[in-house]
Amino acid sequence: MDIFKIVGIGLAAAVLAVFIKNWKPELAMQVSLIATVIIFASFLPYLKTLIDMLRDISTQAGIEARYISIVLKVIGIAYVAQFASELCQDAGESAIASKIEVAGKVIIMTISMPVIYSLLEVVNEIIRFQ
Repeated sequence: MDIFKIVGIGLAAAVLAVFIKNWKPELAMQVSLIATVIIFASFLPYLKTLIDMLRDISTQAGIEARYISIVLKVIGIAYVAQFASELCQDAGESAIASKIEVAGKVIIMTISMPVIYSLLEVVNEIIRFQ
């Protein structure tokens, strides 16, 4: 199973980074970054499969593709912002990490506006219908 490979890479990189941190802290950060890229590349095929399945489900359910696209973008932005924030925190830059989190939230709200507008239109129609 790929999860064991991913966990093994993560644990090995974490242990290696801890040992290297005492002698060369800048190298420890690079080890962590390389491990992160390898782990990310390991689960990309699963991500593609998940996206394809979500598109199939949305087609069968009659949901507009643009809404699924928005949901996928929001999920992607959330993961990227969290990843970058955690990297900054690991590097000791919690101020930058918090700014990345805020930026991610603002971008998510901006991208989500069409869904919010549609939801408000549905609620408005329901209220008028009664």
